[in-house]
Amino acid sequence: MRNIIRNPEAQFPETFKSLWMNGPEGGVDSCNCLISRCPPGHKGPRLHTHPVDQFYFVLEGETTVQIGNDVFKVGPKTMVHFPAGTPHCNWNETGEYEKHFELMVPRPPLDRIIEYWEGDIPDVANAASLIVPFTEDCYTQGRLFASAHLARRETASQHVRVYAARVPPKGPALPLHFHDFDQFYYVFGGELTIQIGHERAVARPGDLVMLPKGCVHTNMNEGLTDEYHLAILVPEPQAGEQFDYKVEIHYSNEKPFINEPEAAKS
Repeated sequence: MRNIIRNPEAQFPETFKSLWMNGPEGGVDSCNCLISRCPPGHKGPRLHTHPVDQFYFVLEGETTVQIGNDVFKVGPKTMVHFPAGTPHCNWNETGEYEKHFELMVPRPPLDRIIEYWEGDIPDVANAASLIVPFTEDCYTQGRLFASAHLARRETASQHVRVYAARVPPKGPALPLHFHDFDQFYYVFGGELTIQIGHERAVARPGDLVMLPKGCVHTNMNEGLTDEYHLAILVPEPQAGEQFDYKVEIHYSNEKPFINEPEAAKS
């Protein structure tokens, strides 16, 4: 299924590396998505900024993050928000590999993806508030699945809503539907079955599901354990805006429409 970008982690070298999953030019153009790994004792790019918002979601290990003049230790299941123009960098001081999913939104110009910081380093107000850890206790049960919101307008994320979803096994699925925004799922636990039109495929940990605006889809957990994914909505729908549009498929025995010349018809 072309909507599922498979886990590329086998390509990681034994140094810091980011692998593109969406972008920097192709794919769905509302954002960039990457997976990064930092081996023990290695570091990412030196202090730098981006012209757009960036988010890290730490999956494994611990990263040391510098935001302005402040330095933080960030462990698994934690999201870090770097607002556009915020000087930052990260490195790995531990003896274990560190891995994180990255999101850049909106998609930056190709020649301005990263801009290195020169000169005095500014203080970043309330830098600690940009780090959002969450645990199983943070999930709130909804009608079909549990969720924990990590970024939205109320947390100064103006371009994207991000939440972690926990989908129980063998639970009910939504009917086929579509959205007026781009949606992405990054799977980090269990298995998620994706249906697009008539086609079904299974997304596994490390896979990215891309559902552009207007894509008719649904998803369900047909496995035996809970499934976990990040849900990314670009842009976040406005309050009161219709969230989704249900779709019904009607099957018919009518002759298929084929636009052939009259003379070619039998």
